[in-house]
Amino acid sequence: MNSALDGITVVDLTQGVAGPFCTRLLAQMGARVIKVERPGSGDLIREWDTHVNGMCSGHVWVNPGKESIALDLSQPEGQDILLQLVARADVLVENFVPGTLERWGLTPQRIREARPDLILCRISGFGQDGPYAERSALDLIIQGETGLITTNGTQDEPAKISLSVADLSGAMYATTSILQSLFHRERTQQGQDIDLALFDSVMTWTGYFPYMWWYQGQRPGRVGLHHHTMFPYGTYRAGDGKGVIVAAGAGSRDQWQRFCEAIDHLELVDHPDYLTNGLRLANREALSEIVQGAIGSRPQAYWLARFHEVGIPSGALNEFDEGLDHPRMHHRGMVREVDSAVGKVKVLDYPPQFSSLETVNELGPPLLGEHTDALLAELGLEPGAVAKLRESGITA
Repeated sequence: MNSALDGITVVDLTQGVAGPFCTRLLAQMGARVIKVERPGSGDLIREWDTHVNGMCSGHVWVNPGKESIALDLSQPEGQDILLQLVARADVLVENFVPGTLERWGLTPQRIREARPDLILCRISGFGQDGPYAERSALDLIIQGETGLITTNGTQDEPAKISLSVADLSGAMYATTSILQSLFHRERTQQGQDIDLALFDSVMTWTGYFPYMWWYQGQRPGRVGLHHHTMFPYGTYRAGDGKGVIVAAGAGSRDQWQRFCEAIDHLELVDHPDYLTNGLRLANREALSEIVQGAIGSRPQAYWLARFHEVGIPSGALNEFDEGLDHPRMHHRGMVREVDSAVGKVKVLDYPPQFSSLETVNELGPPLLGEHTDALLAELGLEPGAVAKLRESGITA
């Protein structure tokens, strides 16, 4: 298989979503990912539910493509095995609360002694040093601390963003920074320490919100199913009760005119209250009532066809199961099935398509310690030595 990271080995000390999603992406790029987990309990995400034939849906989401070894990293014997794995690896990713590895004696210096040109990526809520560094931080905490929650929901009540947006933001930056560091190492033969904070990551995803505050003194607030800075850009209920998403508020007069023609309200084109995007935002309540009245007069299918005909971006407000059954999902073949200890399970493919590279979807989500014996054998441990480690609780 012609995969980009074939020959790259990643030691994965992560749990939850941010770190595991990063290493999941690396696995799909072709890297060998060795997931190191606590004996007995493993990654905390394993226990969140039992939706997939008794296995957790979160685990099936973020951990396919990996081998699992159970090691107690607080014990010297477990640390010795970890360092042997690191000596053969290119990348180590961890997302413990800062200071955890150091308390066990696994300092960056000691880890790097095992592999001087290692790429060491450390993911945390607030970074390895500075304010809040010592705090643990799950996704919802970061959404709250960054103020992101206050920008989402209706005017009456805020709502958390349903996706683990802070975790995913951090995972994307971690993956990018690891690839960046591997490219740098290819040129310089130098390793890299990466300090990735979820707080910092999600803040860079807040788009125009900081500028609203920095330059206008305006908090973003909450606009429900509409847009903060463009209007009309949002969801309206069609005559058959289905939602129509329309994006006609980009500020172009030509687009505004085509939209007005599409909804049969030509009198709005040069109306002094709606001539510019700024005016439409200022008078959004009155304009929204007119737009809703127009769209509510005909079914969803009519409007999707009509807006497409005149070049106005639009789409359906689908239920989630409708999204999974979307024509794009079938055309792209986004859903794959892989073997696992609980039978075949569905996984989502890596989104980019390449002209000459393939993505990897072979290993299913592993059982805790599923590959322990095989990995220890690779390190040269005899079955008797492995049995002693298991008896002492160093592995499982």
